[in-house]
Parts: sequence; C-alpha cells; structure tokens
Amino acid sequence: MDETGWSTHIRPVRAGGAAEAIARRLSELIGARMLVAGDRFPSEKALAEMFGVAPMTVRHSVAVLRAEGLVETRRGYKGGTYVSEGVLTRVKELVGLHPYTVEEIEELTAWRQAISGEASARAARRADDSAHERLRELAARTHELLADADAYRTADAALHLYIAELSGSRRLLEAEQGIQDELTRIISTHPGGTEARSTPGELHDPLTRAIVAGDAGRAREEFRIHAQATADMCLIFTTEA
Repeated sequence: MDETGWSTHIRPVRAGGAAEAIARRLSELIGARMLVAGDRFPSEKALAEMFGVAPMTVRHSVAVLRAEGLVETRRGYKGGTYVSEGVLTRVKELVGLHPYTVEEIEELTAWRQAISGEASARAARRADDSAHERLRELAARTHELLADADAYRTADAALHLYIAELSGSRRLLEAEQGIQDELTRIISTHPGGTEARSTPGELHDPLTRAIVAGDAGRAREEFRIHAQATADMCLIFTTEA
C-alpha cells in the first residue's frame, strides 16, 4: 500500500486508549489483506501524524504487533517496520488459541449481509463504466487464483473492499475492512481446497452482474447468497459455541 493508501485508510484516534486503537487498526489492515507480507510501514513520525498522536504512542502500538509476530523491525539501509513474511501462519496460530464458534460465524454473516449487502446496493446505484470494468477484473482475478488459498483470500478481500469503496461511504468501507480481517482469521485456520472455495467464488459473477446492471435490489440479494455460501464453507471447520 503506497503513501496515498495509508493516508486514505487512517484517520486520527481519540486520546484514551489510542495505542490499543492504533494497534487494532494496523492489525485490521493486515487481516483485510490491504497490507501483505513484506509491505513496509511508514515512519513512526508519519504514522503519528496520520493518527494524530505522539510518535511514542505509535511506537507502543507497533511493539504490540511485533510481540504478536505480525510485523518485524529491520535495521540497516532498508531498515524499518515490515509486515512479517510468515504473517498468515502467525494469524493462524493466534486464531488457534481462540477458535471461532458456529454462533460467531452466523453473527458475522448477519453483519456482512447488513454492511456488505448495503455496500453492494449502493455500488449498483453509483458505479460508472470504469468502475464496472475494474469490478470485472477483480472478480476474474478471484477465479484465476482459486487453487492458491492465500492468493485467493487476498483477491477476494480486494473485490469486496472495492465494492465497499464504490458505495461512497467511508463508514461502510471501514466496516468492510473489519469484516475482511475477520474472514482472513477464520479461513486461515481451515482454508479448505479449491472445491470448497469454488461455490462462493462462482457467486462473485452474479453479484458483479447485478452491480454492473445498476440493480440495487438484486445486488443486495446476490450478496446475501454469496455471504451464506461463504458461511457454509466456514461452518464445516468451526466449533460449537
């Protein structure tokens, strides 16, 4: 993610609990696959300005992510803070400590239908021809990467984040980032095989067609079907509440 991306997706935090909020936000960007292994963080000073806090606060936040194994600090000519190379493995280990339950999957699915369903409907009303083309490209990319669990997760998140972006609502986009973070955590433990991903993957096409057609109601319904297919895939691997 380049400097413009960072400034777009970060805004000032409240003073109380700022370090925890910043750590949570940065972790969310990693989970949403907006930051991937090897990506470099801006300097502490730059991050502090984006979040509206003192550099020391950012330092504490990054230390939390480092302790969790999500980022690493390198010294020398290309020194700085980077997303750890084994970040998805580490996410899997962290989730393994507190596995998701059936109830949590169902609750997340209801939240997806409310947030992402509304984003899909708004995208159908707002997207122009250039957005339609980009949407088709992102959907096609998910098909190409079905056999690679990690690459597919990144492509899938990118598609849904773009739909949220097309909604024109910053709140919906931020909520979608949180949703994609949770999906990465859930799926990291049991990514399944190509066949497991194929059903929700194929459902990207009717969702994309509904948005391109400008049919908000159908876009909302197609997303509901897609979200339920994803939940069905995840429920196979979850524990009882």
